[in-house]
Amino acid sequence: MSKRGQWSRWGRGMCEGWSLEIGNAYRGAVVHQDRIDQPPSWLASVNAAYLGEYHDRNAAMARVEAEIESSMRMVLHDWGLYQAQKGTHSEQQ
Repeated sequence: MSKRGQWSRWGRGMCEGWSLEIGNAYRGAVVHQDRIDQPPSWLASVNAAYLGEYHDRNAAMARVEAEIESSMRMVLHDWGLYQAQKGTHSEQQ
């Protein structure tokens, strides 16, 4: 079971993955991929949207975190606009 707001590991051995959940809004994942004909890699995604393949886990995690942080900045900005507009709308009634 993953803990919200922090990375949590799941799986065993070669079947390893990491998850990062931020509320109900964002679910980041980094999954180990071991292939016979190529070096192992890590697949990164947020909310099932593919973010790329990375040679090491830390790089994949950093990409997930950057995507979530960028999206959160946008959400918080828009939330502030909504709250301000809502306050103005309430005062007019």
